[in-house]
Amino acid sequence: MFKIAAWYDNYQAPAVLMIDDLSDAYIDLYPESYKNDWGYLGDQEGSAYHFLQQELLDFYPDIKITFFIPYLRHGILNENCNYPIQKYALGERLEYQQFLQKLIASGHEIAHHGSNHGRYVNPNLCTVGQNWIHEWALFDTVEKGVNVTQKGIELFKQTTGVTIVGGKYCGYVAIQNSAEIIDQCNFLYWCDNGHYQSNDTHYFGKNRIFSFPTSFAGNKFIRLSYITGDASRDRQKRYMKYLQPLYNLLAYYQLYQLYKHRKIISIQEHISPSTTWGTVQSSNIVTDIKSLNKIFGFLCPRNIWYATCAEIATYRYIKENSILEWDSNKLTIYFTNTRKLSETVLSITHQNPFSLQQECVIYHSEQKNGLQTVNIPITDGYNEFEYTIKDN
Repeated sequence: MFKIAAWYDNYQAPAVLMIDDLSDAYIDLYPESYKNDWGYLGDQEGSAYHFLQQELLDFYPDIKITFFIPYLRHGILNENCNYPIQKYALGERLEYQQFLQKLIASGHEIAHHGSNHGRYVNPNLCTVGQNWIHEWALFDTVEKGVNVTQKGIELFKQTTGVTIVGGKYCGYVAIQNSAEIIDQCNFLYWCDNGHYQSNDTHYFGKNRIFSFPTSFAGNKFIRLSYITGDASRDRQKRYMKYLQPLYNLLAYYQLYQLYKHRKIISIQEHISPSTTWGTVQSSNIVTDIKSLNKIFGFLCPRNIWYATCAEIATYRYIKENSILEWDSNKLTIYFTNTRKLSETVLSITHQNPFSLQQECVIYHSEQKNGLQTVNIPITDGYNEFEYTIKDN
């Protein structure tokens, strides 16, 4: 029986590393430059990205990252606090623009993360909590939200040459009209909540925006043991750290369940631990590097499709808008491509080896994850192939 594979090339599950708040900014707080860097240093030695490359990507080079990027000067870096800060908007420095283009050329993705991330209620106080309002909570009208979001899409296109297809609420905070804003902007996908959950079949809006799940915290394997810089929280962790090995067993189980049930494995992180109020930002690539190595060490020997959020959402769109039929010697796929996506490839499986021929092009199956699999490009409308099935 022919089937459409759950994921591209019949991989068991897709995995993506999601990193928030990459920005053209630097805060002089730590002796080590990579801890202070939010993206200002690009990929040069001493930068946050160079740290990530040396400590993780060199060991697991197949990892794909989706960076969620504000396009204006990051508001949470407060110039009124005690640390020297440099920050720029997208398009203000050529070096940062070239860095983003390098990331894209390396197979990573840049995605929308608001304009300035939000604002302080009282900018003279170097704390957040009740003193900070995330950007999407400030959009009192749909029109305002759409205008701000569209400006970002246009700026990314001008500076990087890439059309943004997805994004994430700043701080995962949204209000009643937020979904309508995203719907009017007609994104392919949107990370719309911060609950670590495994549901990856949810859509919203008239345009059926794919609600991309956040399924695994990058700090799982160090959550009970790392020092935050917040005295009260660190006192609580004094004894909790001894429970970390037991917590790790649960984390491995949760990770395996996502893999076993073919769910999206999306790992949440931030680019920098630096905060202007002197504590460590939760889920950041520096503090969590040992945890990230445990996560990808677990995934490495398994049948994982390393992909960006956009690649995962694209395949999900193609799969769910395709109908597969076959008779004695013809296989037909009807694909409804209302979004006019390009590079639309679908993976077809069968128990036995098979070939698909379309005009003069022949696609031969290969064994993938226990089934014979072919990856074929399809176009909007009817796609007809002649098939041949061989005995095992």
